[in-house]
Amino acid sequence: MDVVFGHMYHPVEVTDIHYLSNHLKRVRFQGGLSKTKFTPGNVIEFRVTPTDYRHYTPSYFNAGRGVCEVIFYLHGKGAGSQWASQLRVGDKIKLLGPGGKLAYTPSYTRHFVFGDETSLGLMICIHNETHTNDHDFFALTETTLPQDEWLQGSFLQPLVYVPASFEQPAVPAIEYLNGVGANWRERISETCFYLTGRAKSILSMRKYLLSCGADMKQIKTEPYWAEGKSGL
Repeated sequence: MDVVFGHMYHPVEVTDIHYLSNHLKRVRFQGGLSKTKFTPGNVIEFRVTPTDYRHYTPSYFNAGRGVCEVIFYLHGKGAGSQWASQLRVGDKIKLLGPGGKLAYTPSYTRHFVFGDETSLGLMICIHNETHTNDHDFFALTETTLPQDEWLQGSFLQPLVYVPASFEQPAVPAIEYLNGVGANWRERISETCFYLTGRAKSILSMRKYLLSCGADMKQIKTEPYWAEGKSGL
């Protein structure tokens, strides 16, 4: 990877760390990013072990200033979480990217982000972009974290929390949408849907949105994790 993609690696240094909650760690990286091109929603990549890489969606990226911020969910269950938990100010590492298929689409005036604890960075990034473009934003999150942890770590509005269901992926989220009535469907053609987080939840939510009248071209997906996979 280092040889093949060496031209895409950018040296950065950890310049700031802030714990938004016990499980949410915001890390600022600064370095040689002036030649990169970032679109909100893009991912970056880090090598977290000698043989493993993990993708993350920045909550903030400014190529001109050479600054990038990532909010890591410290679930303690994999190589990426362990690597992120050990990051310290002054660490020098290499950043790969940005890139990926998920990107903010300004042709839509309404933006709906669905995900979980792993999606907070994307939610903040899309939220900030909607503010810049004077567009509407809404986030719907299935979470296993206590709600007060999210309230400490997030300033997003509007943001709705629902309990995650391991057996019924996205069902509580779908029940919420059914419960708020049909008003949101009246402008469904103006909405871009960004579905992230658990792969099974994404599939369930996509099926539901299509049944509500959304078109496939309006739905963008980026699975961040799936059962049986060591990392995405």
